[in-house]
Amino acid sequence: MTTRVDVSIGPVQGFVAQSRRTRDLWASSYLLSFLCARAMRGAERAGSRIVSPVVKGDPLYMWVAGHREGEVPRIGSLPNHFVIETNEPADAVARAALHAVEDAWQGVCNAVWRRVVEKPAAAGHGSVTIWKRQIRSFWEVVWTAGVDPDGGGLLARRKHWRSHRPPDEPGDKCTVMHGLQELSGFVRAESTTSRERQDGFWDRVREHRLVGSLNLRENERLCAIALVKRLFPVVPEALEWTVDASRWPSTVSIGASPWLKRAKAIAPAEVKRYADAVAEAAKRTGAAQPSHTADANWLHVDFVRDERRCPLAPGTAGEVREDLVRLLNTVYRATGDSGCPLGRPSSFYALLKADGDRLGELVREIGSDPVGKALTAFTSEVPEIVARHDGVTVYAGGDDVLAMLPVPGALSCAEALANRYRSAFKAGVGATLSAAVLFTHVRSPLRAALLEAGRLLDDVAKDGNGRDSLAAGVLKPGGLHCLWVTAWTRSDGGRDAKAVESLGQLVRRFAGTDGDAGLSSSLVYRMRKTLSLLCDQPRWEPGAWADPPGDLDIGAFLHAEIRRSLTLLSANGAEERASEWAELVRGVLSRARSDEGGTGTAVGIDGLLLARFLAAPDGEGAGR
Repeated sequence: MTTRVDVSIGPVQGFVAQSRRTRDLWASSYLLSFLCARAMRGAERAGSRIVSPVVKGDPLYMWVAGHREGEVPRIGSLPNHFVIETNEPADAVARAALHAVEDAWQGVCNAVWRRVVEKPAAAGHGSVTIWKRQIRSFWEVVWTAGVDPDGGGLLARRKHWRSHRPPDEPGDKCTVMHGLQELSGFVRAESTTSRERQDGFWDRVREHRLVGSLNLRENERLCAIALVKRLFPVVPEALEWTVDASRWPSTVSIGASPWLKRAKAIAPAEVKRYADAVAEAAKRTGAAQPSHTADANWLHVDFVRDERRCPLAPGTAGEVREDLVRLLNTVYRATGDSGCPLGRPSSFYALLKADGDRLGELVREIGSDPVGKALTAFTSEVPEIVARHDGVTVYAGGDDVLAMLPVPGALSCAEALANRYRSAFKAGVGATLSAAVLFTHVRSPLRAALLEAGRLLDDVAKDGNGRDSLAAGVLKPGGLHCLWVTAWTRSDGGRDAKAVESLGQLVRRFAGTDGDAGLSSSLVYRMRKTLSLLCDQPRWEPGAWADPPGDLDIGAFLHAEIRRSLTLLSANGAEERASEWAELVRGVLSRARSDEGGTGTAVGIDGLLLARFLAAPDGEGAGR
C-alpha cells in the first residue's frame, strides 16, 4: 500500500526573518534549502518517491544527490515542506528524513565550531554548553502520514500540536536573534569585568582570518544559530561544496545601482576622482580600504559624514570628510545631454515577495505532477527575470520568490513574474500569482521590512484583495507611508488596463518626463484632504478604502482638481490635459479586487502617493 508522507522543517520565520544584513537573509534561505534537500535525499534512500516539489533538474537537489555538473548552485530553491510516497513503513521513512537533517545540520555547525569558535570558547562562560543547547534544540521536523484529500491539511493540523519546546535562554541575548542567548555567556550588566570579558570573547572570534570586522561587526554578539548563518559561507568545509557569497550586495548598493550606472556614463572623470580620494583618505588615516560591501555608503553625503557608516581611522580630522563631501557633490552636479543634474542616489530599495495562489486547489484540479513541472519551469527562470530588472534573487523555490531590486524596475519585475507563472501552466488552468513590493528606506531594519512585506503579501494582496493581486507599499523610517493594492488587470467601464502600466503613466506625469510641467505634489495632498472629508474619514491611513457619497461624480471632481493644478502651473492646454489625466488618476484611485472581476466604487489615495514617490523616491523635484 502506498502512503503519502508530508514532512516540514521549521521554524522558517525565526530562521529567515531574523536577519540583519542581506547576506544573512540569503544564507538563511540557502541553508534551509540545503537541509531540506538532505532530508528529501534521506527519505528517498529509505525507499520513497518525492512527489512535491519536483526535484528532477533542481540544481541544489542534484548537487546534494551527487550529480555535480556546471556551476555551484547559489540560490536556495527548495521549500521547507515536501511530500513523498512510499510503500515502506511511514515512520521509518520519516525518521530517515529527520536523521538526514540532523546529520547535515551537525556537519555545518561542527565545521564552524572547529574552524572559528572552539578556541575563543575557552575564554567564554559556559560557551560550550550554550552552543550545544542551541544547536541541538533549534529545528523542529514534523510529519504526517495517510490519505490526505486536503493536500496538506493533515500537516496543517499537526502543526497546531505544539510538541517542540525549546529550552529557556538565560543571560544577554543575541543582537540578531533576540530570543537566544549570545555565545560568550557573560552578562554585561553584572560588572565591568563581565563586560570586558564578553567583549574580549568576541574580539577573539573577530580576530580569525575568516571572520574580521566585515563578517562580525564591533557591536554584534551572536547566538550559535546566528553565528552559523553568518559564517558557514566563509568556512570551506561547512557544506559539501564552496558557495561564493563574498560579493552579496547590501541594500544601499542595490538602491544606488541605477544611479551609479548613470554616474559612470555621465561623469566618469568625477566618479574616478572621488573614488581615488576615498581610497587615499582610507590609506592616509590607516583605516581599512572600503570594501565592496560598504562602497555604496560612500555615495551618500549623510553617510560620508557618519563614522559608523563610512569608517576612517579614529581621530580623523573633520576636514577630510568635508573634502570628500565636496568631491561627491561635484558628481551630483554633473549633467548629461539633458542638461539636468545627476542628483543623489536613491536611499530606497525594493523588497519583492511573491507566492502562487491556491496551490492546493491546483493540485486537486490537475494533479501534482503537472503542477510540479510547471513550478520547476517557473522557478528556473526567476533569477533571469530578476536580473533583467537589475535585482538579485534571494530565494526561488516552488511557487515562492524573494528578491531585492532597485526602485525603478521593481513593479515591472513583479508583473513579469506573475505573467511567467501564469504561462508556466497549460492554458485554461487559471494559475495565478500574488506579489508584494515594499519600497524600503535603507535605514529601516531588514527584519522589519521582511515582516511588513510578508504582511502585504498574505493579508493584503491575498486575503484582502482576493489573490491574483499586487500590493505595493513605501516603508519610510517613520513607518508605512502608503499602501496600494490592485488586481494585476483593472477593468473600468468595460476597458481592461494593466495596473503597473497605468501606474507608470501616472509616474511620468508626476516626473514631468513627457515634455510638460507634470502633476504637482500639492494636488495629491489636497485631494487626500478633500476625499477624507467627503468619505467621512478625517484621518486617512495607508491602505484605506472608502465609498464616496453616492451623489459625488468622481470623474468631474478629479477633472476640476487637476485642471486647477494645471492652471496654477500656467500649463498650456490645461482643459485638454485635465480630461486625459483625470482618467489616468481615476485608473489608480478606484479599488480593483480580483475576486470581484473589476473596479468597485471604493476609492483610496494611495495609488497617487505611490506614483508621486516613484517619480522622486527621495523627494527631489517633488515640491512643485
